[in-house]
Amino acid sequence: MSLGILGKKVGMTRVFDAEAGCMIPVTVVDVNGNELLQVKTTETDGYSAIQVAYDDQKERRVNLPERTHQAKQGATGAKKLIKEFRFDNDADLPSKEEGHPGAAL
Repeated sequence: MSLGILGKKVGMTRVFDAEAGCMIPVTVVDVNGNELLQVKTTETDGYSAIQVAYDDQKERRVNLPERTHQAKQGATGAKKLIKEFRFDNDADLPSKEEGHPGAAL
């Protein structure tokens, strides 16, 4: 099972660890706007996966087939990035209550 979350790098900063007495470089990532687009099951698609959409975009910059797919799945606006994360079996997929298509992650 592989599960991920999509985001955009905002910048770098540092955090001070008082116990060790050293600075730790950290990356700041914006993950707002992740949306569950589609749940794929072995019965309907032949494999188990979820599609996650991220980052709003102008409607005219997304091609028509992609726009139609997003509209059918209930996406809120046109999305720039869509990634698919596969699961080993259907039992690992989120249930309808946990994450229905169009739900924010």
